Amino acid sequence: MTSPIAAAPFDPQAFKAVMRKIAGTVTVIATASATGLHGMTATAMCSVSAEPPMVLIVVNRSARTHLHIDTKKAFTVSILGEDQLDVANLFAGKDDHPFAQVAHRLLADGCPVIEGAAAHVHCMVESQLDAGTHTIFVGRVLDADASAALPLLYQDARYGRLAGD
Repeated sequence: MTSPIAAAPFDPQAFKAVMRKIAGTVTVIATASATGLHGMTATAMCSVSAEPPMVLIVVNRSARTHLHIDTKKAFTVSILGEDQLDVANLFAGKDDHPFAQVAHRLLADGCPVIEGAAAHVHCMVESQLDAGTHTIFVGRVLDADASAALPLLYQDARYGRLAGD
């Protein structure tokens, strides 16, 4: 027996239009390998648990950074500040060495953190799940830090800031 929901035609463009309505915090997801530092701009990151502290990131398996996270089993998420639009664009591009153009520091395992970010977390991969074209990596937080900076946001192909007083 076929489910009436599963049989209904679905417009993937409608789904994409709905997803564009969701505002997300702009991050750089990064890791390190024997060949260097790897990073990408993403909004697919959220908290999973406070006890123990965990976050999840979602990375397209075709992204260059995916293989390196999958191999190292560790990553950082730098939550970009509202003044770091240039950093967001740099890591969203095709540059093979974006870390050569942005201030960063290396953690003990070699994973990079973007300097001036509003916050960051450093994680080891606790579990992962393939979902469609992407992998969901659940990371146990090893270290976290936040500054007073406000985060950069992204919604419907536009960057923005939080409305203030």
